[in-house]
Amino acid sequence: MLIALTAAALIAGVAGAWSPCGFSMVDTLAPHGYAGRMRVTVIACAAFALGALAGAVATFGGLALLGDALGAGGGAAVALTVAALLAAAAGDAGGRRIVPQIRRQVPESWRRAMPLALAAALYGVLLGLGFTTFVLSFAVYALAAACLALGEPAIGLAVGLAFAAGRIVPVIVLAPLQRSERGVLLAGSMASKPVVLRAIRAGGAVTLLAAALVLVQQGSATAATDRLTTSGTDPSAAGTTLAWQLPGGGAGLILRAGTAQPQQLPGADTALGPGMIVWREGDELVVAAQDTLAEIARVAAPGAEEPALSQRSLVWRAREGSRDVLRAVQLAAPAAAPLTLRVVAAPSRIGRPSLDAERVVFHVARRSSSRIEEISLPSRRRRVLRGARDGELLLNPSLRNGRLLYVSSSMWRQALLIGLRRGPRARDRRVFSMHPTVRRDPGHEPGRDVHGAGYPGNRPPRNPERAPAGVDITLGSTALGAAHAYVSRTRRAGGVTTSEILRITLG
Repeated sequence: MLIALTAAALIAGVAGAWSPCGFSMVDTLAPHGYAGRMRVTVIACAAFALGALAGAVATFGGLALLGDALGAGGGAAVALTVAALLAAAAGDAGGRRIVPQIRRQVPESWRRAMPLALAAALYGVLLGLGFTTFVLSFAVYALAAACLALGEPAIGLAVGLAFAAGRIVPVIVLAPLQRSERGVLLAGSMASKPVVLRAIRAGGAVTLLAAALVLVQQGSATAATDRLTTSGTDPSAAGTTLAWQLPGGGAGLILRAGTAQPQQLPGADTALGPGMIVWREGDELVVAAQDTLAEIARVAAPGAEEPALSQRSLVWRAREGSRDVLRAVQLAAPAAAPLTLRVVAAPSRIGRPSLDAERVVFHVARRSSSRIEEISLPSRRRRVLRGARDGELLLNPSLRNGRLLYVSSSMWRQALLIGLRRGPRARDRRVFSMHPTVRRDPGHEPGRDVHGAGYPGNRPPRNPERAPAGVDITLGSTALGAAHAYVSRTRRAGGVTTSEILRITLG
């Protein structure tokens, strides 16, 4: 989606070169014009480029930041984005007249009253802003709507940079060429051949359609959600085999492919690994074969909770006094003294670990922040994979084949996110979301109006979505399979607590 939106922005920017302002810029920056010589043209072109970059990033990046602040990115926002992209694609593919059109040009007097470099920079800002001069494609409107609705700052930045590049390149390429006859003819042919503009708009329509299709695919994946079980927590996945824990500290269950009913295990705190399974019996962790449950190893682990298993290693969290400790042993030497990987003191807590190959990921929750950390078992090197922002919590990560699944909980939403282990957080995809755990009051007394004094435009900020009255629903531990993501969900209502595990199909 990001690639398609960026390509659409680039083409929309190029289409802007066919506006009166675009041709005016070429003539203004040309050596024979107000520049007077090539050296001034080069400096003015550089200033124009910087101004266009600033303007475009301000528009599209600012819209994305606004959408993020408003809590955009939900299902309705995605549907709105798809509709805007499809409408713009249809309009540009058919060469429809741009409506609404902004019939405004850059101030001509600037190039006479200011140094050319300063005027060029300001001209660049106006052209980069996108909506202060003629609009030459519906893609500009659609991209602005997409940035606002999706609320992803990284998308806004990428769209802004690409749009600016499309605005910049035709101008800074053609302007220096205006001292030659070929350059003059080339610029003249642009103005006299509207078929070229129609072709550019058609190309932009293709990229808009591609972005819409990607969003539809992601939306359908998000909608493909069902219940794995209505009574379970702490899911674990390995291949087509699933395991989970009965609520309230009950026994673990394993569900193998091709079987209709899960099998109860001899212990609790269950986790799956490649061909193996682990559970807790008292102060010991038992590693067994998945198919037969024949014991492979038994590890002394006082206070152990929520283990994780790989082909070679066993990792668990233990509560020792006021500390949380993360420990590990090699399955080849289960009787050896365990390694201490991480220690945090109360009130900080270590979350449930997940192990993929020899990398263990987990969350660390502090009094006022949280983050997702990774430790490489061979080197014991620790790094932060995701950091929380704006008071949110990052919880319960799962790792599989370089993909990271985790829960984000903020005052606006609870969301299940997936992305590349070392990828930028802005690229993480939301596969499931629901209302937040926070319940704010309406902000005013019954029968009174909302108080807006002191807010910009006398408009108070929008309150987060509220949970149903008397109901608390919390997303919990996760698991990541080959084609599905799993997350436990706890519901408290009327003094009764229930736990279920959701299964979300990944696109």
